[in-house]
Amino acid sequence: MKKLLPSSLLILSVFILPGCQEQNDLPPEQQLDYEEDAKPLIEEKTNSSKTKGSCNAIAFGSNCIDYIGSIWTEEQMRLNCQGANVSFSLDACPYPENGGCRMTGGTISETIAWTYPYGGDPISGEVLEMTKGACDINPLGEWVMPDDLLTE
Repeated sequence: MKKLLPSSLLILSVFILPGCQEQNDLPPEQQLDYEEDAKPLIEEKTNSSKTKGSCNAIAFGSNCIDYIGSIWTEEQMRLNCQGANVSFSLDACPYPENGGCRMTGGTISETIAWTYPYGGDPISGEVLEMTKGACDINPLGEWVMPDDLLTE
């Protein structure tokens, strides 16, 4: 499982990055500006960073996902959290010392995939560093620590 998270993030980047090419070949009136055109459509309006629910796989894979953005309904979170080795909760994941990968931070689809140095497949050392790197190289990802969330 610990090898799956970095691999998944890398594969996701392969599908996302080709769509992020320069628009210089488009006429100026057809070019999009992220700040003006896209961000207002997806940014979180509620200004709430409260977790809506979580999917806990710590006992099996040393991961837990917090669903934060307002797009997440209980039904959607439950559908994302199916399996024999995971459990859904309307509470947040326990804050780990490792930190986690925040995806699409500040948007309606924000999530944080926390990693743990304990559980079924402890994530530490070199694997933790690779996981952090895979998160940070993704244009939609940012490695965060629990204390980072307290200052927001």
